[in-house]
Amino acid sequence: MEGIATAAFYLGAAAYAAAAVFFFLDLARREGSATAAMSAPVALGVGACLHAAHVVTASLFSRICPVESLHFSLSLSALILTGMYLALRTRFKLQAVGAVVAPIALTFLIGAQFVGAEQSSIQGVSRLLLIVHITANLAGVGFFLLAGASGAFYLVQERSLKEKRPTWLTAKLPPLDTLDRTEHRLLLTGFPLLTLGVVTGGFFTSRLGASGGAELLRAGLGYTTWILLAIVLVMRAAAGWRGRRSAYGTLAGVMCVTVVILLYVIKSTGASG
Repeated sequence: MEGIATAAFYLGAAAYAAAAVFFFLDLARREGSATAAMSAPVALGVGACLHAAHVVTASLFSRICPVESLHFSLSLSALILTGMYLALRTRFKLQAVGAVVAPIALTFLIGAQFVGAEQSSIQGVSRLLLIVHITANLAGVGFFLLAGASGAFYLVQERSLKEKRPTWLTAKLPPLDTLDRTEHRLLLTGFPLLTLGVVTGGFFTSRLGASGGAELLRAGLGYTTWILLAIVLVMRAAAGWRGRRSAYGTLAGVMCVTVVILLYVIKSTGASG
């Protein structure tokens, strides 16, 4: 079982790396590359399958539920992000976003190996509640990161059009309206999941006080992310926030999520060291 997990890890990392190269080549060449365009999602799909095989076999070998360990949760977040992208790429014309998704998946898959695989637990909190909390957050973050990538490409495309300097790179990006609608739909889908994560996380906050400031900081940043998303969605409906404002708000939330992940990784690596 351990050998299968190891092989799946290395082959999955190689497939993700190949996908990242193919996506980059498709964007980097002025005339594009039909081979790269077709090979990129295939390599990403193969990487996701091998990634899933690694998570399943490694968790069975270590006898740890994947959503109860930071080690596996980081890896799962990349797997969920990849699966969502592959499912939505054609419908929302997100081919270019793969140039962001593939490197993120590769980074999280490899980075998770440096994080301890201890099983998470909070005294007095049921295991089922903890699983629901982590699963909802992982799925919500997957949608959120895709929305952030769409927002980033929106800003790149808008700046190019505003300066009246279109390039061969921006010509390959979806139109502004498509990027804006895609970002909004992804936020609408991910927000309920993050809300469930916040609500279930509320049961843990009363037990974080004795754990130190780092845990409170992570919880605070998590709530800040949720508030930023709520503001973006409410202001879009109430005040017509679209395009640039929505993109900046989404990217601010992505920064908060990134800091939360880094804090978890620092804590885990410090504890294991």
